[in-house]
Amino acid sequence: MRKILFSIPVLLAAAVSFSSCNGALDITQDNRLTASNMWQDANDVTTSTRGIYYLMRKNFMNRYTSVFYWSEVRVGECMWDTPRKTDISQKDCTDMLNNSMSSSTASCSWQKLYTTIDQANAVLKYAPQIQMTESEAGYAYGQSYFARAFCYFWAVRIWGDVPLNLVPIESPSQPETYPERADKQTVYATIESDIEAAYRYISYLGDNKYYATPDALHMLMAEFSLWMYATQGGNEEYLTKAQTALEAIGISGERLLDDYASIFSRTNKVNDEVIFAINNDEGDGNTGSAYYHNMYPYYTDVDEKYWSNPVPISGQFLDLSESFQQKLLDSYNNNNDIRVDCIFGRGNYGPGGEYITWVNKFLPELEAGSKTYIYDTDLLYYRYAYAVMLYAELMYYKEDYQKANEALNLIAGRAYGDSNYYTDATKEAVLQALTDEYFIEFVHEGIIWWALIRLDEISDYNPVIAENLKLNKNFLLLPVSQSALNKNSNLEQTEGWGTTAD
Repeated sequence: MRKILFSIPVLLAAAVSFSSCNGALDITQDNRLTASNMWQDANDVTTSTRGIYYLMRKNFMNRYTSVFYWSEVRVGECMWDTPRKTDISQKDCTDMLNNSMSSSTASCSWQKLYTTIDQANAVLKYAPQIQMTESEAGYAYGQSYFARAFCYFWAVRIWGDVPLNLVPIESPSQPETYPERADKQTVYATIESDIEAAYRYISYLGDNKYYATPDALHMLMAEFSLWMYATQGGNEEYLTKAQTALEAIGISGERLLDDYASIFSRTNKVNDEVIFAINNDEGDGNTGSAYYHNMYPYYTDVDEKYWSNPVPISGQFLDLSESFQQKLLDSYNNNNDIRVDCIFGRGNYGPGGEYITWVNKFLPELEAGSKTYIYDTDLLYYRYAYAVMLYAELMYYKEDYQKANEALNLIAGRAYGDSNYYTDATKEAVLQALTDEYFIEFVHEGIIWWALIRLDEISDYNPVIAENLKLNKNFLLLPVSQSALNKNSNLEQTEGWGTTAD
């Protein structure tokens, strides 16, 4: 499967669209294949279906549009800071960190996300015309609906109203080539419909965690449902949907690995705790997403005997903020938190014994006998600890604080060795426990930002956002890129945003 996964050429990954179709969505296509010579048999459909995930990797493993840049870095100074000694040439990173982005910020581009959606649309359009077995067809439909829902879920949370294309762009004369932004509630309804459609084919999804699996679909349903309930005024039916999905996965400490650090193993990437991962392979030519920013920037600041052992040295732009470092140290010293060493590298490694810190999680591998790093760390988006936390959050919304604590104690049992750590079953205590565990458990996984928004806590942790929301109700959203605006006069900028941050 690994060879197949990485041998999908761009010609097939882009399926039926033309290279000239480069309209409002900045959809990049690299082929001139047509429906008549592309969609011939079941193998073409399967290859094109896998091509959806090839393109998904190209988006989420991009340096600027990773889940980290699109979410967690915006949490701001309560988590992240620039290193104490650097000129920060990476303006995009600091713009997102400081929430001072504009339409020219690279992370505001939806190009590769919509290219992925376009590929899913192509499969859903042409697969029904091909003679296939039931399992082949079910796999193609299930994977395509999941991927399209997953991508639109990211898009609508990031930009709000977004273009909603459900057919592939194959000609510049198509109206879909230059769309308007659809109302976000229409987009949410489409996502929900796609998730439900994927459920019709759940038995055909398979168990390859680099693609949709049944548990990945359950996770998407749970995350989507809690988002709709907590942020979009959804009714309690969404809580029921989330609970059904999470209970289908199974909420149990047995699904968690004993060793937290082993979740992020580079030799056992899709281990038992992983539910859905976006694969990163050195052969894809990706930079390892935002992860390489974790590494220390200056050889001169590190005693030579510690170069790359243990201090990773490359192009660091980010460090954990002093306040968050203290939060981790308190958890380590007071609770024997086993996660901290995996998350947080530190020590007196400077030439004069200076104290140095870095993000230890998701580090690349050092090539044997060299100073060259291999950037092939996967992006782990859904894992069983997140299912546990979503269940605890669900119980919080249902005001069953005792059950929320029971779920939180599954996380605490691994982290602190205390399966009865959370005992205060008041609303305030459970909310604090939820935010504390989200912050520490999921550093650099793109989870924390969305959790804080669902729990209505983001303004409490980021005063910049709190102040700007008074002036711009859409401040949690991103502006549309200037490139997309220039290509399509039907697009309007996100309300509250200009070409520079308001």
